[in-house]
Amino acid sequence: MLVSLVFLTGLIAGSYPAFYLSAFRVVNVIKGNFTSEISAHGIRRSLVVFQFVLSIVLISAIIIIYSQLAYIKHKDLGFDKDQRMIFTFNSGDSFEKIPAFMEDLRKISGVKEVSNASKYISSPAIFSNTFTLPGQSRTEAKYAGFVVSDEFFVRANGVKLISGRDFRENDSAKVLVNETFARKMGLTDQTAPGKRILDGNDRTWEIVGVMKDFNYGNLHKDVESFMVWINHKQDGLWANLTVHTATANYKELLSRIESVWNRDVPGVPFEYSFLDEQVQKQYASDISMSRIINAFTIMTICISCLGLFGLAAFSAEQRNKEIGIRKVLGASVSGIVLSKDFLKLVLIAFAIATPISWWAMKKWLDEFAFKIQISWWMFGLAGLATILIALFTVSSQAFRAAVMNPVKSLRSE
Repeated sequence: MLVSLVFLTGLIAGSYPAFYLSAFRVVNVIKGNFTSEISAHGIRRSLVVFQFVLSIVLISAIIIIYSQLAYIKHKDLGFDKDQRMIFTFNSGDSFEKIPAFMEDLRKISGVKEVSNASKYISSPAIFSNTFTLPGQSRTEAKYAGFVVSDEFFVRANGVKLISGRDFRENDSAKVLVNETFARKMGLTDQTAPGKRILDGNDRTWEIVGVMKDFNYGNLHKDVESFMVWINHKQDGLWANLTVHTATANYKELLSRIESVWNRDVPGVPFEYSFLDEQVQKQYASDISMSRIINAFTIMTICISCLGLFGLAAFSAEQRNKEIGIRKVLGASVSGIVLSKDFLKLVLIAFAIATPISWWAMKKWLDEFAFKIQISWWMFGLAGLATILIALFTVSSQAFRAAVMNPVKSLRSE
């Protein structure tokens, strides 16, 4: 494909001068008339406009993408992702060591809470089931995702309770639900605690509290129905620990945790991650796309500048004598500089690129349930950046032509 692209590009680029030169009439060339039926002037300007359309579209895309990523980074997700460590146990032999490891972690200064759950927040997959209120038919069942956890899930993850209570140590068949689930079940935040629900396996659960909605997954999706089931040791052990820490010296804290790990879970490599890093990984494809667009933008701007510089040099050479005559007649350097001629091309490109960029970025933002609003200043900033780039590109060539000694340009034939 690359070889074909290079060949095709070379063929198209070489075809224009070939057709242009072959369009000259031999008799007219001998007489000194080098006019052609093909309008080279329009083609050159059209290509420059096309290059700057691409530049403005890509610069606008960078501004909007970075604004969206910044919005994601600083948005309140409904839980606290900072200073949370994640430990995942993958071997069956190490599962039995989890309770002892958790108890020893709680004794370490700097560890505030430890929770064990089937999945940690931002995990790619969670359990799901359907739920009904007593007396409802299966056709009225509502879907909800859930995790199974101990009584420390809310405190370890910084999730807020807006009604009811948190889990207690001896709770059984109890659940915490989010606002969205309560609303879809026809309940309010105040009436939900104490209600009983049935899952798809006809097991009965009691709602003990309502959690404030939080984004368990990424912001591409809206908040969905979600709940936490209480788990007891006799029901089996889970393998995802969330450790809430609070320290200014992570090096010392990690050293202590590693010592506890080596004592309680011998023979298993000490591996951990941070919750904020796991949340960030959910947007890896978006970050990769922004980097790719950055690279293409730089290349496109360079190509645009080369095209504009070449057009400016060619225009200055063609108007060499005109500039000399205007200087002799008293024109100032500012009146001769050619920059404003090329600014018209940039403005035309801006008018073409703005609706294209708005449509493309709106399509991209539509993939997010939580997103920024596209504003006029994003396109204005892209247009201003392009104008400054264009001015910088042609200013040296234009100024050189304007300050040239008119005697040289008028004396040469």
